[in-house]
Amino acid sequence: MLSDLKAIRRRFITLIIVGLLLAPLAGLVSGLLFGPIAPEDLRNSRTLVILTVFIGITAAWAYTYFSRYFSPLSYSQRHGTFNGDLPDTQQRKLARFGRDYWSFFLLYALATPPLFFLAIEKSIASNLGQFLQLTLLQLSVVTLVGLPTYQLALDQIGKLAGHLSLRTIQVSLKSKIMLLGGFVPLLSYTVLMNYSWQQSGNLTPGHMAIWLTLVCFTGLITLLSVRSVAQSLEPVQELIMRSGASLHAELAKLEPQSTDEIGLMTQTLSKLFQRLGEQESHMRAVVEAAATGIIVVNKDGLIDTFNPAAEKLFGYLAMEIQQRPIKWLLPAISYPLQVDAAEFETSGSHRDGTRLPLSVHISNMVIGGKPFFTCMVADISRRKRLEDQQHETESHYRELVETAQDMVWTMDAEGRFSYLNPASSSIYGFTPAEMLGHQLHEYRSPGHPPVDMEAITKLLLGEDTIQFESVHLDSESKPHFLNFNARSYKDATGNVTRISGTTRDITEQKAFQHQLSYHAEHDPLTAMFNRHYFQEELERTVARVARSGSDCALFYIDLDQFKYINDTLGHAAGDRLLIDVAALLTAHVRDGDLLARFGGDEFTLLLYNINKQDVLSAAENFRSLCDDFRFAAEDKTFNISCSIGVVMIDDTVASAEEVLSHADLACHMAKQHGRNRATLYDPADLDKADMAADMNWAAQVREMLEHDRFQLVYQPIVSTADGSIKDYEVLVRMVCDDGKIILPGGFMPAAERFGLIHSVDRWIVKRAIAQLGKLHQAGNQARFSINLSGHAFEDDGLLSLIRQWLDESALDPVWVTFEITETAAIENLAAAEDFITALKDIGCQFALDDFGSGFSSFAYLKHLPVDKLKIDGSFVKGMAHSSVDQAMVESMNQVAHALGKVTVAECVENEETLLLLKDMGIDLVQGNFLGRPGDAPVNTAHHLQAIEAITLGQ
Repeated sequence: MLSDLKAIRRRFITLIIVGLLLAPLAGLVSGLLFGPIAPEDLRNSRTLVILTVFIGITAAWAYTYFSRYFSPLSYSQRHGTFNGDLPDTQQRKLARFGRDYWSFFLLYALATPPLFFLAIEKSIASNLGQFLQLTLLQLSVVTLVGLPTYQLALDQIGKLAGHLSLRTIQVSLKSKIMLLGGFVPLLSYTVLMNYSWQQSGNLTPGHMAIWLTLVCFTGLITLLSVRSVAQSLEPVQELIMRSGASLHAELAKLEPQSTDEIGLMTQTLSKLFQRLGEQESHMRAVVEAAATGIIVVNKDGLIDTFNPAAEKLFGYLAMEIQQRPIKWLLPAISYPLQVDAAEFETSGSHRDGTRLPLSVHISNMVIGGKPFFTCMVADISRRKRLEDQQHETESHYRELVETAQDMVWTMDAEGRFSYLNPASSSIYGFTPAEMLGHQLHEYRSPGHPPVDMEAITKLLLGEDTIQFESVHLDSESKPHFLNFNARSYKDATGNVTRISGTTRDITEQKAFQHQLSYHAEHDPLTAMFNRHYFQEELERTVARVARSGSDCALFYIDLDQFKYINDTLGHAAGDRLLIDVAALLTAHVRDGDLLARFGGDEFTLLLYNINKQDVLSAAENFRSLCDDFRFAAEDKTFNISCSIGVVMIDDTVASAEEVLSHADLACHMAKQHGRNRATLYDPADLDKADMAADMNWAAQVREMLEHDRFQLVYQPIVSTADGSIKDYEVLVRMVCDDGKIILPGGFMPAAERFGLIHSVDRWIVKRAIAQLGKLHQAGNQARFSINLSGHAFEDDGLLSLIRQWLDESALDPVWVTFEITETAAIENLAAAEDFITALKDIGCQFALDDFGSGFSSFAYLKHLPVDKLKIDGSFVKGMAHSSVDQAMVESMNQVAHALGKVTVAECVENEETLLLLKDMGIDLVQGNFLGRPGDAPVNTAHHLQAIEAITLGQ
């Protein structure tokens, strides 16, 4: 820029000096031409010297004077202090340039005539006309000669404006138009008129009129041009008159007032201001809405701009913090600010004195030639917390990995260990350092398939995850069953870079699974195969026989004296007898045949590849073994015999269930014929005794289950205190095709004998719970007492099903009571106790039915966690006429109450019995007098009659 200013200064001064030199020359020439100066006067040396000295002094003075216009500007440029804004002195000098310029020309024009007359030694007073004519001519010529250089000098000042910031208009367009369009023509007219005057020697009125007419027309045209230009410049004048605080949106409203270049420029400026306004609004919106704090700082480190995000971050308002040092907010930052392309972290000070972790990015900018710095400030408190949490998580994860029981490992792209946690030592017996660089398959047991090598190869080829098991040897060659979970990690190109995974030692788990499998298939008492495994194997055998045609046989062995020994000597002796018999039978079974404990004192034997001719002799051998066996207990010996049902398995057999039913039937026939014998199944036996009836009942039960045709009925259980219904006993009925209703005593024995009793139990419980759930949803808060068979203890899946059905019906278990007979509970006391306890854990109640039928009940009662005792109906029916029955019932009630049990009396058939039970303190009663079993749990006329009897009895 300094070189440009020098060139402008040089041209500017040159033009002024050239103008000042041309003006005297033109003046003298015009004087000779027009006559005021004679040629001999100019040849006078004295005249030339005086005029030359005067012209030289004037030019030197002008050069010195106008050179000072640019001196402060050059100094500022050389010393780097120029900021693009002219000082006030410079602005004033440029503003009076026109006056200064024409002052030198006026000086010349007014001083030349006196000096000329002085040089030629003529009196001005005596030659006043010549003097005035010369003076007027000099003024006209000097003005005409000075105008071109004046315009050219103004052009140079205009070029200077491209580098400076001007505050005022130096020369207006109207002035230029008036000068060029009015003043110059006027001077021209005057010079011409003067020339005519000199040539003709006189000045006529016609000449004056012509001159005056030209002056008027020229003035009028000039005024109209000035007016037109003024109209065009109205938007520009408005723009100039506005303050610097005007918004771009306001400036964008400028409208052109002409169709010339000024109008087009005004329209262009309007669009430019509109665009600038939009950008300004956009930038303001960005700054105001920015989530990051934006702080603009000047070169002195004072805050200039402070956006809302910064206000929120530091707690200061913009008006409070402006022109305050940036170190108030960022005390750790160094000054002068260092511009860095990357952000850096520092700490800041909140208004309340708290320290803020911040991220700062600094950039610089220049506005109006002044340097500013923009600081983008973000609160990184949350990021720091997340980093701390991440570090804590990584540390925690590292601790977990290092202390994990499972082995955690990483392999490189070649399948070699690159990291192992300390758990590897507990599995392999090697330290992690000893295993680094080795491959997984190196530790595999030689006799195990190479699944580990195959799995790692798949991962290295790109498979994402894989799970496998293998057997590896530790440092002592001890095998370990290991479970592996592995994952591959790939780079951007899809190449596997590493493999990570975990390894768990499942040796104990495998042993436990083997043990579970063993217990699932074996009887815990005798260590023989159990019923479940035997039935599965029987089904496989029946299917195999149907395909191959080879014959097999099934022995159904039932001990004849077991119940006697179990009841007489106790369960321990009965268990020992079962163990001895199991060992006896096992010792004489052929290799490959299958012997199992099927039930309490029942054993089943599956013989493969045996002819029908040999089957009875084989059965006789086993019978003889049992008959010859003597069981010793309590210094006594007992003869043990067995009844064996034999059935052949050939290609005519339809199912395993059919084989079992035929074997059971043959065993039953052996018992009917006096026990201690073996009987081969004969289809003709179905017509003997009650076997046909049992088979028929079993078929009907199966049909009822398949077609959901059993019916539930409900008998009310009434409180003796107020006659209200406290419970309903749920009973089951079989409805035949002819409408005949069969009670449980008719079909339950067959269901038990043919293995259908569990299905019947489940059907009753599921339907009863569903019905009770519907009643509760309808607002009827009834309770149900559901009967279970004596074999319910043997159904391993019943308890989980009861939980499921209660959940599905959204029923509180406290509303459900389960009943089982005293005889069934005592026969399998341990299983009964476990079953009852499990039901109470669910939340249900339990009642012991038919209590007192054996009267050995009291010895077992304290071991059974039941809630209610239902006194056997055989004692209740005869109470009205038997004092013995009354005493029995009363004693049972007293004992039950002493143990905290609720008592229920069954089979109440008349009012007299009801009142006796109430007087004894029996809690609940049921019977036909109180209400017969009905299809729905509702109050009946019998119940109303019972309430009346109870009320009158009070």
